[in-house]
Amino acid sequence: MVDTLLEKINKIKSMETPIKSGEGFKPASVYKGKTMMDTFDAFNKKTGMGAAEYLMNRGLPLVGKAGGEKSLEAINKVVDEADRFEKINPGVRRAEEMIVGPAKTMKNKPVRKAITDFFVSMQNKADDMFGAAGDIAGDIAKQEDKLNFITKEIAKKFPKLAIGGLDLIKKIGFGMLFGGPSTMGADLIPESVLNDMAEDLGVKEKKQISLAGGGMANMDDIIKPIGV
Repeated sequence: MVDTLLEKINKIKSMETPIKSGEGFKPASVYKGKTMMDTFDAFNKKTGMGAAEYLMNRGLPLVGKAGGEKSLEAINKVVDEADRFEKINPGVRRAEEMIVGPAKTMKNKPVRKAITDFFVSMQNKADDMFGAAGDIAGDIAKQEDKLNFITKEIAKKFPKLAIGGLDLIKKIGFGMLFGGPSTMGADLIPESVLNDMAEDLGVKEKKQISLAGGGMANMDDIIKPIGV
C-alpha cells in the first residue's frame, strides 16, 4: 500500500530527535569541510524525500529565506547528529572579526578555522579536566573552575578577545555550563569567580564588583572595559 503524502510527512517527523543544547562549544560545519548540501543529501538518503519538498509540504520556508532558521532546525532534527548543519554562531563570528576583520575571504579562512579549532580543543581539554557539562551539572565548584579555565586560556591565546570579556565567552558557547540549555549560565557565577575572571581578562580593575539585589553580580559591570 502506497503511503499518502500526509503519512510520508508524519513518518519523517517520527524520525526527529531533539537537538541538545547546553553541551558547550559546537564548531561550524563549514570548518569541518561540510556544506548545507551535504545535510540535504543526508536528509534525502534517510527519508527518500528532498529537503526542499519536505519543507514545502510542511508549509515551511526554504532555508536562507525569512523564517528559515526553523526550517533548518526541522531538517537537522531528522538527519543523524553527524550530518547536522551547524552555522557559525554569533560569538564565534564576533571573535573572528576582532582577530581578522569583518571580511570573510578564502585568504583568511585558515585563520578563521584555526580560531574554531582552538575553541574545539579548549572544549575537549576542559571536558577532560573538569567533566562534560551534563556530568558536572550539579557540581557548582567544578562548573566555576571549568569556565574560569576556559576564559583564561582564550584570553591567553587571543588577547584581542579579552576586550569582549565574559559576554563574548558566553556567546561563543562556553558559558552554557551551568545545568542545561540556559544561555544565562554565566550570570550565575559567584561574585568571587566573576571578579577573578574579569581581572584576569583585563576588563575590570582589581576591586570588588557591587552586587545587585539578591547577591548576584551585575554582568554589565563585568564586561565594561577599564575606564568606561
